[in-house]
Amino acid sequence: MNFTNLKHFLSDNVQTVLLLLGFLCIVLAIIFLTNIFYGLLALGIILIGIAFRINYEKGG
Repeated sequence: MNFTNLKHFLSDNVQTVLLLLGFLCIVLAIIFLTNIFYGLLALGIILIGIAFRINYEKGG
């Protein structure tokens, strides 16, 4: 029963899941290619961008 709920959640939100996985891959690549500080900087920029996008979609 839990697997069915997960399947419906993923199928309804596939674009969001792929976006977050893409951001995670970018941050991990930056961390492995440089160091943790640049990775945290990239993560912060991505999170700020997501916050602005959510605010824009809500009409703020």
